[in-house]
Amino acid sequence: MLLEALRHVLANPSIRRAQVAWFLGIAGQWIYLVCVLVYAYDIGGVVAAALASTLRMLPAALLAPFVTTLADRLPPNRVLLGVHGGRALVAGAIALVIAGGLSPVLVYGAIVFEGVLATLHRPTTMALMPALARSPQELVATNAVTSTGESTGTLIGPAIGGLLLAMGGPVLGIAATAAGFAVAAVTVSNIDARRPVEPDAAGDRSRLRELAGGFSALRDYPSAGLLIGLFSAQTFVRGVLTVLLVAVSVELLLLGEAGLGYLNSAIGAGGLLGAFLTFALVMRRHLATPFSIALAGWGLPIVLIGLVPIGPLAFAALAILGLANAVLDVSGFSLLQRCVPNALRGRVFGALEGIVSLTFGLGSLTAPALVELFGIRGALVAAGALLPAVALVSFALVRRADAAAVVPERQVGLLRGVPMFTPLPMTILEQIASGLVEERHDEGAEVIRQGAAGDCWYLVVEGAVEVVHDGRRVATLGPGDGFGEIALLSQRPRTATVVVREPAQVYRLPRTVFLEAVTGHPHAMIAGEALVSRRLSELGHPEAGSG
Repeated sequence: MLLEALRHVLANPSIRRAQVAWFLGIAGQWIYLVCVLVYAYDIGGVVAAALASTLRMLPAALLAPFVTTLADRLPPNRVLLGVHGGRALVAGAIALVIAGGLSPVLVYGAIVFEGVLATLHRPTTMALMPALARSPQELVATNAVTSTGESTGTLIGPAIGGLLLAMGGPVLGIAATAAGFAVAAVTVSNIDARRPVEPDAAGDRSRLRELAGGFSALRDYPSAGLLIGLFSAQTFVRGVLTVLLVAVSVELLLLGEAGLGYLNSAIGAGGLLGAFLTFALVMRRHLATPFSIALAGWGLPIVLIGLVPIGPLAFAALAILGLANAVLDVSGFSLLQRCVPNALRGRVFGALEGIVSLTFGLGSLTAPALVELFGIRGALVAAGALLPAVALVSFALVRRADAAAVVPERQVGLLRGVPMFTPLPMTILEQIASGLVEERHDEGAEVIRQGAAGDCWYLVVEGAVEVVHDGRRVATLGPGDGFGEIALLSQRPRTATVVVREPAQVYRLPRTVFLEAVTGHPHAMIAGEALVSRRLSELGHPEAGSG
């Protein structure tokens, strides 16, 4: 199942490019973080490392609601190109400043700028994936591939960072990061992502309200707000851990500065195993249970390190944490993508990025205070215990959020079986599904009449209908069959009458939505024209059809 899912997802060139760039961005980010934190720790210990982490996250958190609207307003490949290219320039500048022995203030200023650019990486990528996936199941599989790339980057990046620190110090590691970001920028430049045509719902709103659209969506879709709240608890603990791991490596486990990279690589190793396990989530309709278990599993290993600070046990505990992180990300992001309509996903993920950047920064700021109060071991226990408690309290709410997903999976599944719609990405299928209007007809009712104007397309859900042309029965259509496309695609009156043979449930799709979807995608248009041609042929007359 794993290899099949991988082949299916990576057969799409745009998904392939997006995943490669995602991996390079994650790996480069970890090399960069390890080197920057060690540089700061050398300057002023835990407090300086906490300051570096906080400066990277807090300004980004404040600006995220504004900059992440780019994920919805601009072509995502161009946004990602700017993100990776900008981060390459910033990392290169930091390497030059450190190599030249210039003021650390310049390094801290550049850290802030890189953090702002980094806020666009995840939301743009996560908003892009539904536009490339073709079904809810494929979206989960795509998220699993994304998690695999993140875990691999988290494994390889810190390890490379540790090696580069040993070989040439922070300068060499940060320079390598700049090169990795530059390659990622080239990789995303050719991504082909078609966005659905969305109604201009913001025409009468102020620019400020539009920029705050992600936070407004959390009010309108409280399930999304709940999930982001739980993610923020996890990132708060992650902020604490990111700072504490420097002290754990140097003071508690006596692994030295390079040990920080190896400890973070243990998280990546567990995450890589967890990413492979997440492919089992593709077959699950409900994701609340794995999400809540993973949330608890993120905190418990931290408690264990605080209670038993032994090197091999610490590496094993961090590997378990990484495994939980992979499951948490795939299940949580899939739930979040299901909880909001595609028009708002970029902004919602932007709100997520802003909130978790804030909580990560707050966690980083809290770490020195926890060490001062409880010592390094006590700080680990206190921080780690938070997540199991949160997971237990919120489990029932997460289950309700899972059940209330707004993605119309039944309608999307039916549409996927229609040849014209098979090539379309899931975001466009969702747009079509949101335009479907349910109708029920009794036996003998006429759904459409020959000679009438064609103003909509129909999809049979239950029952059966007969296609009648000039008094002659041409075909019988059942669940999953559509009719009405000839009048819409060829701009002619209805060429047949459709009569209900058995009590039927149908979905009606307005002309405008149908034409935007089919004519806006070349493969869908080809399939539509082929279907029209086949039905005309069945009638034996070039100017007749099934409706």
